[in-house]
Amino acid sequence: MKTEAVIFDLDNTLINRKLAFRAYSEHFIDRFVTARDARQKEEFIEFMRVSDRDGYRDKREMVQECLAALPMKNPDMTVEELLNHWFAEFYGYTVLMDGTLDVLDRLKQKHIKLGLITNGSPHAQNSKIDKAQIRDYFDTVIVSGEAGFHKPDKRIFELALSRLEAKPENSWYVGDHPRNDIFGAASAGLNAVWLQGFMEWHSDLDEPKHRIGSLDEIIALIDNT
Repeated sequence: MKTEAVIFDLDNTLINRKLAFRAYSEHFIDRFVTARDARQKEEFIEFMRVSDRDGYRDKREMVQECLAALPMKNPDMTVEELLNHWFAEFYGYTVLMDGTLDVLDRLKQKHIKLGLITNGSPHAQNSKIDKAQIRDYFDTVIVSGEAGFHKPDKRIFELALSRLEAKPENSWYVGDHPRNDIFGAASAGLNAVWLQGFMEWHSDLDEPKHRIGSLDEIIALIDNT
């Protein structure tokens, strides 16, 4: 198979959102929350991780829950203040996944078209992309909040293929979410590759045809297919 295009998910695929959220949580607690010792701080960090639901929780709901459950240094702290802090600060903690730049460079050297599809708001996702300084690698970047539909809707994958002028059977999609990424991409006819280690596989879905344990494994998979 001659590969025409490789399309990537963003969070927990090209950037390590899990590490970014951990770093932000530590900052959040140091600034806003009273923790009596390191052990309690870890408990609060875990509370925030669960509340966030891997980024799939409405942020207003998340900060409301944190405000209600965590002992704030300022008892008059408001949801709006915490929400504003999130939108001002979180994206600065964006960190690349190990191997991201090397993989993108190697694919570019092979003259393969590159795409990026990510669910989320334009502000949030574009802020991460620009903080990571990876926008120039891609021939197309699609954010669901701008496109009007989101993964796993196959239309968002078809839009990327159209912009890349690539056939689905000659294209790959790499992501971490079993339903949004792998099921969605496969439904659109792409060769879907599950990046393991961030989400459990959904038991109601067929097992993925392709899986990798680290981002750089996509190169060998493409070369050997």
